[in-house]
Formats: sequence, structure tokens, C-alpha cells
Amino acid sequence: MASDQRPVELILARGLMSNITTPAFLVDVQGTLVFFNDAAGELLGLRYEEAGPMELAQWGTRFMPLSEDGEPLAPDDLPLAVALRERRPVHLAFGVRSAQGDERQIEVSAFPIVGNAGLRGAMAIFWDATAG
Repeated sequence: MASDQRPVELILARGLMSNITTPAFLVDVQGTLVFFNDAAGELLGLRYEEAGPMELAQWGTRFMPLSEDGEPLAPDDLPLAVALRERRPVHLAFGVRSAQGDERQIEVSAFPIVGNAGLRGAMAIFWDATAG
């Protein structure tokens, strides 16, 4: 699906995300990262305009997600992937590394986006738990 033909639910979610100060990610039904807001860009050290769309395998490893034990998290175990696959809300705390190499602990809540045509994608909001 061309980026200008995204489902209306994803277009509306992107509009909402553009106007909130909480970091947020948006993926389509295939798990492709189709947008993240400026707040997410500040936390991760990379703007969406610089990154562009990314497949799950790429965005799921780019920020080095790590478990509490310091073990790498598989992209399929990240909250957005689980929310898509299982069509349910998911919450998880884990570590990430920004584009500049700063390590942070974040908490992520992800949920599926469902429209009249069924599953359309998923959205996650997250925050820096390191700043506590």
C-alpha cells in the first residue's frame, strides 16, 4: 500500500501523535514503522524525517532493545509486535540505546488499532523511566 493510501485509522492516529508530547510509534498491519512523533525522536536521538519507514526487523533492533537482564529483545517480543500479533494491549519495561549511544530504561504501552475493515496497525506510547 502506498504511503499516500494508508488506512484512515492510521492517518488519524498520526495526526493525534503529532500533537502530543508523549513519545509514540505507529506501525501498519505488517509491522512497518510508518511514523514516530518528535517526542520519540528526542528520546531516541533521531527524527522520523531522518529515519523514514522501517520494517520490524530494522526498527526492532535499531535502538538495541534489551531486557532487564541486559539480553537483546527479539523484534517479535516488542510490545508493538505483540499487540499486532495477539490483537491486545501490551505493556513492557526495557532498555534502549539512542542514536547517540545513550542508554535509557523505557516503559512502553502498545495497543492494536482496529477499524471497520479489521486490524489496521498498532500504536505505542512510551516514556523515559530513567528520568524517574
